[in-house]
Amino acid sequence: MSTHTSDIFQTPTEKKRAQLSFCHTSAKALQEWVSGISILQLGTSSKSLFSALLEIAELDCEESLRFDLIQVLHPTLENVLTSLEKHFVNQGLITTDRNDQIIELAMLLRSHFAKIYIDIAKRCQLQLNEYKFSIFKLSFKKRLETARMVSIYYALQQLSLLLYQQHMLYSSPVMGQWLAAHQLIECAMQHDFYVSNINQVLGTQHDIQNIAQAYAQLIILEIFNTHQIRPAEIQGLFLCSFEWAKLIQILPKESTLSRYIVDSSKDHPPLFNTRQGSHYKANIFISTQNLMEHISTAQSKNNQSLSRNEKLFLTPALHFHLHTLLSTTAERRHERYEYSAQINICFGLTAAHFYLSKGKNFQETLNTVATNYKFQSQSSMASSAEAVLPSAFSSIKALDREAKQIHNAEVLDISVNGYRIKWTGITPANLKTGEFILVQENTQSQWRGGVIRWIKQSTEKSLELGLEILAQDLFPCAVYARTDKNTINYQPALIIQTTQLDQVSTSIIVSGIHTFKEKQTIHLRLDQNELKIYLTQAQLITQSFMRFDYELLNDQEEPLVKNFIAKQLNEIRNNDLWEALK
Repeated sequence: MSTHTSDIFQTPTEKKRAQLSFCHTSAKALQEWVSGISILQLGTSSKSLFSALLEIAELDCEESLRFDLIQVLHPTLENVLTSLEKHFVNQGLITTDRNDQIIELAMLLRSHFAKIYIDIAKRCQLQLNEYKFSIFKLSFKKRLETARMVSIYYALQQLSLLLYQQHMLYSSPVMGQWLAAHQLIECAMQHDFYVSNINQVLGTQHDIQNIAQAYAQLIILEIFNTHQIRPAEIQGLFLCSFEWAKLIQILPKESTLSRYIVDSSKDHPPLFNTRQGSHYKANIFISTQNLMEHISTAQSKNNQSLSRNEKLFLTPALHFHLHTLLSTTAERRHERYEYSAQINICFGLTAAHFYLSKGKNFQETLNTVATNYKFQSQSSMASSAEAVLPSAFSSIKALDREAKQIHNAEVLDISVNGYRIKWTGITPANLKTGEFILVQENTQSQWRGGVIRWIKQSTEKSLELGLEILAQDLFPCAVYARTDKNTINYQPALIIQTTQLDQVSTSIIVSGIHTFKEKQTIHLRLDQNELKIYLTQAQLITQSFMRFDYELLNDQEEPLVKNFIAKQLNEIRNNDLWEALK
């Protein structure tokens, strides 16, 4: 456990051990030893397996024997790692000391697991370059070639699992991790076995069938920028990546479809294909066109060709995220500037509605006009108010103290449309990527609406958050989609007004991402007025809310919207609302 991982992937393990200390140095003896390990005793078994892994790595033996030995350990190691990961996946972003130790153990196990396959592949390549093979040594050469190919495949598999583990923790790759992956695929491409079918060599049935696909899976996990999505989506992305890897092209030459590029001499993930400096010598080119076309058609109503994992995990939010990344320029648009300040922040659309409604719960904002509820039939009106009215509030709970809490955070830097902040201490339940937020620079300033774009682990017991500001002019309202004649389930919503190049536009933010969709007519409540609007295009879909452009079904109601916004703006500008809430 004391082994440092700072240079683990680039420093070869010293072969200093003549034999294994815990069993005879053979695959059969190791198999007998492994069969005596109980996975139920996780602490003891993980310690024993970690020691065995290190000893096999240090063994002074032929690489083909080392490969056979690690293959014996492979299934049990994977089972132990799966058990360890259950202890920290989907836990709080800032963990307990015990969980920190479990995370460290899991990271070290996975890293050394990948490392042993990397060492085997590199040593096999070295021997193949230096050894002069006679006709009598052809079988030995063949064994080296097979060990090299299969070790590269398993090394890339473990590097994908390590990156997946890091993404679930919102942490970053370690030094040399990307360089190792690039060196492996470069070796396979140079010697033209990167598309050889591993299943034919091993007699297995792996979904990822060759080294190019194993590298493509790693690329998929990276380019979809998983600091921006939640653990459930990260898991879904990983499971779907086994199918999507087949749609990625890894090529040694550039084409018109080369969206990403790699310089295999750099310890850096793939870059978006734009003009790079002369120091960057791209030699691996990645096309995502086939995957983009697949993603584009995946959400169509009549698409029956989706896999089980795609049907389970390709939510509207994840689909929007993936399609945006694959179809737009993946470059940062705004420069960051150093800025030191403290900001106030609260989380969630319901909390935002509360503060923008001058401290009224959502039910109160509707109760002020309870007698004016409109229903589609007289029979509905004839039913008792007690039977009907609760349905309007059934899905909205009163905000508890935690949900209403205003937090304070330290600003690290700013850009034209956002902040990078540092978060320490306990993380609220709704501190998640894609969450709607209100941000305020001081108690006298106006609230602005935004979204948590990304989260990263920072120094010990702290996080970095990227906040994007969506708008300054936000106005609380309510919406509902008619599902039957007798039920009105209002949802909190916000009208947003933005100005760009003297063009004023309005859009609407709604919660309940399974309720609302493009090309849908819904009811909008502004004070005591109810209007029908048509949701046109989704500007943003996250795991918590959706932002739509919309059109009024009745153009003559446009003054109602303008008067509502003008009234709200006038109140904001002429009243110190937030001081009154103290």
